[in-house]
Amino acid sequence: MQDRLQSVPARHWSTDEAADRPFSYWVDTVCDRFLELEIDSPVREHFHARLDQTELGPATANWLCADAQRVRRTRAKIGRTDPSFLLMQLRAGRVEIRQAGQVTPLFPGECVLLDGAQPYEVECPQATRSCVLQLSDDWLRGWVGFPEHLAPRRFTSVGWSGALCAAVASLDVDSCDHLALPRGEVADHVAALLKLALGPEPQDWAGGQHMRERLMRTVRDGLSDPEMSPSTVAAEHHISVRALHYAFAAAGTTFMAQLLQARLQRARELLADSRARDLPVIEVAARCGFSDPSHFARRFRRRFGLAPLAFRRAAGTSR
Repeated sequence: MQDRLQSVPARHWSTDEAADRPFSYWVDTVCDRFLELEIDSPVREHFHARLDQTELGPATANWLCADAQRVRRTRAKIGRTDPSFLLMQLRAGRVEIRQAGQVTPLFPGECVLLDGAQPYEVECPQATRSCVLQLSDDWLRGWVGFPEHLAPRRFTSVGWSGALCAAVASLDVDSCDHLALPRGEVADHVAALLKLALGPEPQDWAGGQHMRERLMRTVRDGLSDPEMSPSTVAAEHHISVRALHYAFAAAGTTFMAQLLQARLQRARELLADSRARDLPVIEVAARCGFSDPSHFARRFRRRFGLAPLAFRRAAGTSR
């Protein structure tokens, strides 16, 4: 556990480092280190701002203090960055957000979920302080099915929304080095509270289906790897193992059940393929990720009612 709780160096940028060109420095820093945005300000020549940043596993935590500004996420900017969602909490000042035809006023202590893959505008008529969590698209979809249908969504101090806002409010750049849990698990707890605050998803959204489809494509592409596991697949999608299991549980199944089914289906296809008739059964097992031929034979017989060689003969592909 101690290794998993090791310190992660935070990153800091301030317009104090470029007193001769503070505003242009801020725009460059935000676009390079945070998110591709268009930014304007009525106080360009005397602009003050600071960005602190650290990693929380599949999420990136950003703390921003800035003078009055207007921020726009345009389609041109969207095309230059990976998809993500933003959970923004205002801590001081006043903000008005526009996305998907909605106007959302945000007050200190409140949070809003934004879709980073869709245009939005944030109007800050006065100096503000905020915390913005950048949430990996793949990881968030392991918790929330089709989050793009939910953004923008505002969270206040009521019910589970209040619990979510309190959890985000407890995060600051210094306390993240003194967490009692690994950073990725802290992100998972925020995601769980977000899920609770959002409430049940409509049945016709088939929550988690999009995420499961992505995971299963990875499974099918790597079936020959006998070491494939929930942790290796989760790592490839930058999500936690807990989020991976949640995505499959939402459909009433498990990762291991779907992995075994995919391996056996691939083996069945190879054994029935006349072009693979000279491929030994032991090689078929290896190509489908079974390192133990006898285990493969037992599983195959249980699934299809015939031993692998008998199935091949019945399919007419053996000479």
